[in-house]
Amino acid sequence: EIVDGQSYHELPEKERADRLKARLKDYSQKVYKKTRVVKQEPRVDVVCMRENSFYVDTVRAFRDRRYEYKALVKKWKKQKVAAEGRGDETERKQAEDKEELFDSLQLAHKCILNSFYGYVMRKGARWR
Repeated sequence: EIVDGQSYHELPEKERADRLKARLKDYSQKVYKKTRVVKQEPRVDVVCMRENSFYVDTVRAFRDRRYEYKALVKKWKKQKVAAEGRGDETERKQAEDKEELFDSLQLAHKCILNSFYGYVMRKGARWR
């Protein structure tokens, strides 16, 4: 290939490297539809997690509590349907209120858990 009247091999080393990099970038954009490689690496526990399991215990407790709330939502939903079948309006209203309460709690726990997970994956997380 001739570039600006010179053969590619006659170009200075830096210019050859720049042109090669640009050609590879164009090629990867056309073929792979991306320009950079995202490296994924498996995470392992660090000393702080093994010796001071505050974070792990907290997340586990939140997760378990969320599962309890989800189970209670199902329970009260069934009781609401049963009360509707019997025609008991006060029991239906009570079951509906409980279902809404536990659904709100499980959703709040879900948001908090996602925040925990997001914080851990952040590069500057201080708990390490």
